[in-house]
Amino acid sequence: MTVITVSRQLGSHGGEISARAAEALGLRFVDREIIRQAAQEAGVPEVALQEMEYEGQRSLIERILNSMKAMPPIPPTPEASLREPAASIPLPFGGILSPAIPPFAATMDDYVRMVGMVIRDLAKSGDVLILGRGSQVLLRDFPRAFHLQVVAPFEQRVETIMEREGLGPREAITRVKASDRTRREFLRRYHRVEWLDPTLYHLVINTGKIPIPVAVELVVAAQGYDGPSNRTAR
Repeated sequence: MTVITVSRQLGSHGGEISARAAEALGLRFVDREIIRQAAQEAGVPEVALQEMEYEGQRSLIERILNSMKAMPPIPPTPEASLREPAASIPLPFGGILSPAIPPFAATMDDYVRMVGMVIRDLAKSGDVLILGRGSQVLLRDFPRAFHLQVVAPFEQRVETIMEREGLGPREAITRVKASDRTRREFLRRYHRVEWLDPTLYHLVINTGKIPIPVAVELVVAAQGYDGPSNRTAR
């Protein structure tokens, strides 16, 4: 049973490498949309999923206000039953440090845990490649899971986003920086790890140095590695 998780920087071609590797290995390619659909079926609302993908386009206060107005209560759990639903909490006119903030944060924590359960269930089905959503941390102790990160130089990633999305240099730089910040903060806040810590991964590929076809070959070849116990003592 093969399970691969992929973390990537925006513009590093990590999505393309993941799709090609999944096809070569005969794995189900589980991207953001599949996780989104599965999470919504499990009861995670669209607004919570949007918050997890926040890319720096709005202020923190605006995010909190909009989410509190739109986010429904989490499905009943013993812990959640003691908490007032986020949608029923008054708007925090008292400012950013008002008492309304902790329930919002607690509710988001619950939704992130629910998404984590979805990812673990997908991994249990076996023969999958899971793209993003903190899967490298959620599945770090999963038997035989292989964790990959794809990175690239900042300037190269900006050029890629300019070409892919038809953006000017300033917009592309803002987009890449915001994406980096979002992914870094998500892993820090909800999983207590540093996103670019190489020790989280079995393999880190820099597409500024490694061409995409070679990167795919590396991922495919790495699936034959059974761990340190097979190393010959030197």
